[in-house]
Amino acid sequence: MKMKSFKIIMLIALLLLLIVNATIFEKKKEASFNSLPSLPKPIAKEYALITSAGQGTDAYIINDIANKMMIHNYFMPQAEATNLEGINTLVFVVGYSPMGEKIHNVNYVSEKKRIIALLEKSNEENITVITVYIGGKQQREKRTEELLNIISPETDYLIGTKAANTDGFLSELAKSNRIPLTLINGVNDLSEPFASAFR
Repeated sequence: MKMKSFKIIMLIALLLLLIVNATIFEKKKEASFNSLPSLPKPIAKEYALITSAGQGTDAYIINDIANKMMIHNYFMPQAEATNLEGINTLVFVVGYSPMGEKIHNVNYVSEKKRIIALLEKSNEENITVITVYIGGKQQREKRTEELLNIISPETDYLIGTKAANTDGFLSELAKSNRIPLTLINGVNDLSEPFASAFR
């Protein structure tokens, strides 16, 4: 009887050990899923179309990086779905700017419609989508968050700043949409992960 009790206790202990190990492994897997320094292999092809989502000025920074890295691209802050002809990769640079909207004579509703139309067309044409958000948490106001939520389900790779992820917002987007995420300290660290998507 004592031997039988001992075997049951050992079996329970073994099961508990397996459960703890599985939990640790899952957490490690989740952490690595959400913290790639860059992509292990390319997912995107040239030509790329770089556009703004929210009419912020950060799209100009990404265009400059793409040009320096000699990634063939078209830069259209207000690109429409019809501009995706001959495009293999669509790059959204997210950041809502009321001033940018005013300058480009658009409103938030029309901006959302444009983005949704681009996403639908890119899905139809099997175009790779890369999303970049280089603002901090302070700039991540309600409309920027909404745009990130709209774009992320169709995104193949998300690049963001650590400052924008202090509350885990970007990590949660990546996890729930099962997309690789790279978190960078700032703009100076953007070139490597961005280039890794192409080569």
